[in-house]
Amino acid sequence: MIALVLVLLCLCSLACLGRVLRGPTLLDRIAAGDAIGMMLVVALVLLSLLMERAIFLDIALVYGLLLFADLLVIARALEEKVPSPPESDRDGGAGDGHSGGAPLGEGSAP
Repeated sequence: MIALVLVLLCLCSLACLGRVLRGPTLLDRIAAGDAIGMMLVVALVLLSLLMERAIFLDIALVYGLLLFADLLVIARALEEKVPSPPESDRDGGAGDGHSGGAPLGEGSAP
């Protein structure tokens, strides 16, 4: 049963590799690469169960932490490239009906 799951993980990893190579956007490629890494972590845990070796669990844990740190670094880099929306768009246009400009209470007619 574990061997079947490992084969399925390999097939899913190949599908994700196709998305990494052909992905239309950078975010698609990043998500597919992260999915491949998580499938590798699961495969290491399953290999640990199959071979009855605890060292694979340690490797999976360290690799999972490195994947998380890698994702944080990528998110930080992408955050610097993407401009933030203007102040008036941050609330989604909902709220008090104020459309921007001067703050409420300032600049009103006497």
